[in-house]
Amino acid sequence: MPKKDYYQILGVSKDATQDQIKSAYRKLAKTYHPDLHPDDKEAAEKFKECNEAYSVIGDPEKRRKYDNGEMDFDGFGGQGGFNPFGGGNGGFSATGFDDIFDMFSGMFGGGTRRSARTSANQQGSDITYTLQLTFMEAALGCQKRISFSRTEKCPVCQGSGAKDANSVKTCDKCGGSGRVRYRQNTIFGEQITVGACDKCGGTGKIITYNCKSCGGKGVTTKNKVMNVTIPAGVENGTVLQLAGQGNSAKGSGANGNLLLVLQVMPSKMFKRNNLDLYVDVPVAFSTAVCGGEVEIPALDGVFIHKLPEGTGNGDVVRFRGKGIKTGRGNVGDLYVTVKVEIPRGVTKAQKDLLQNFERECTLRNYPKRKDFLDEISKLYKK
Repeated sequence: MPKKDYYQILGVSKDATQDQIKSAYRKLAKTYHPDLHPDDKEAAEKFKECNEAYSVIGDPEKRRKYDNGEMDFDGFGGQGGFNPFGGGNGGFSATGFDDIFDMFSGMFGGGTRRSARTSANQQGSDITYTLQLTFMEAALGCQKRISFSRTEKCPVCQGSGAKDANSVKTCDKCGGSGRVRYRQNTIFGEQITVGACDKCGGTGKIITYNCKSCGGKGVTTKNKVMNVTIPAGVENGTVLQLAGQGNSAKGSGANGNLLLVLQVMPSKMFKRNNLDLYVDVPVAFSTAVCGGEVEIPALDGVFIHKLPEGTGNGDVVRFRGKGIKTGRGNVGDLYVTVKVEIPRGVTKAQKDLLQNFERECTLRNYPKRKDFLDEISKLYKK
């Protein structure tokens, strides 16, 4: 079996310290955690691969043998490759995912993954809702009315899933505790873990007769309509969390959250960079030459600004405090780029006037052109 590059798999250099290897492993293990990708075979394979790599180079002695080419890879799981959990399917045993996260449960705030998943008081799942906003709605903030489906506790059984109080009995496997011991062989030796009872699902209770209204689920699906407040200054991709507005779970657990993913439509007028706004303002040729008033668009409306005479194409004017304002008091600026517009479709009489105008002008009227011609003269001077 060819040697795998475990350092590359964990994204560390070959001279990385054990702490650096451990830190890289934990980061990847969280990224590809099965709870985050329940149906993603690719993520599961990467998760398995990370554990395989860490089980070798995360152990100083095994790492030494690996670096020196002394490790027998043919002995690691036969045709299926390396087996970090001692299962017979060339990789994870049926509960291999649970094993590794039981042993490193501190990475995820304590407790085993299985018990967290099947507890009677587990939290309801989150709901993700994509909300589309116009550029101005996002910049100024707004109120939006949304409608979505979610699970709510059954009004008949109050989330228990049972027909009545007499339809619930104590689980005979766990004695009502909801937890039992599991014994497994892993790469670290025999492990005894305490997890949720697989018969009652960790509730400690078994329902003999289901609630007719919800069929024993404890929840029903309903449509929810609500008003949400969008704060000023949100950007595209911002996620707003509304606590407790997600799905209900069976039992007495708290509701999940509603996650609003904001999709901000681009503006034809403004461009945004953090809190700063940028806008191009077309200016008549005569206004640029003689100076004059121009209309400047801003978030709070249009205001008048007087351009000085001789304003050039591409000149930028900065207006402090005219950018995005957030609810926390942060504010950006507005940058206006002057775009001098050359008139089109002029008549012969207008062209004659322009040509007469040019005849009366000298290089003194065109300082940039004068500098340009002076440089040409220096460049090709013999």
